[in-house]
Amino acid sequence: MNDQANITAYHHTGQGAPPGAATGWAREAEPAEPGAERPASGFRRIVAGVALLAWPVLEFLAFVTSPPGATHDPVIFREQDTKVQLSALLYLWATMAIIPTVLGLSHLLRSRLPRLSEIGAAIGLLGAAHALTLFTTDFYDLALAHELAPAQAEQVTARANDLWGFVYGMLLPGFLTHVGLYILLIGAAVARVLPWWAVPVALAGTIVPFLTVELSPLVQAIGALPHILVYGMLGLRVLRMSNDEWRYVAE
Repeated sequence: MNDQANITAYHHTGQGAPPGAATGWAREAEPAEPGAERPASGFRRIVAGVALLAWPVLEFLAFVTSPPGATHDPVIFREQDTKVQLSALLYLWATMAIIPTVLGLSHLLRSRLPRLSEIGAAIGLLGAAHALTLFTTDFYDLALAHELAPAQAEQVTARANDLWGFVYGMLLPGFLTHVGLYILLIGAAVARVLPWWAVPVALAGTIVPFLTVELSPLVQAIGALPHILVYGMLGLRVLRMSNDEWRYVAE
């Protein structure tokens, strides 16, 4: 008689479950033997690898779809409503992808440079969390462009951008994203996870959009290409790792 039949028989006789009998649920919940290792999961590795590939591509697409101009001109925003919304969403998704990117880079450094790994991750995550709030302002500026006269919309936007809470609580902390990423990239170069030239190449990609802010969005998008090279190279390396390699790289 199998276990389930034994249990049923004991219940009918009022004796409960027989000694040593276990249901399927109980057997699944039984702890593993001491010293036994669980199989390595590939979920975190895949998420990190995909994020490393995705965020610079999303950044490139966000620049390409951006409306022209260094300011949120209400007239341009009103005329290019779809591009404004699409670009804002792409920037938002790119910044979201930076979060698992930071965690993945930090994981790769945990064994060789644990302190640097933790500092870079903390700064990068803090910056990314603040940067996410910045791209929601495009939707408010777009709404102002539709509902107010251009001069009034510009006045409200300028007033919001001057508020100390926005400047010191959202805008400036958002730049910590770059600080955290470059701490981790420098660590990756020191640990020989990346070649040394990857750091200045990635840095050039960050600087280009700031230097070309008055130019066409297509010119600004050039800055994303070095990011695609550096982070994409690392993302492919992570995706090609076995689950055990990913698990033990931090040990």
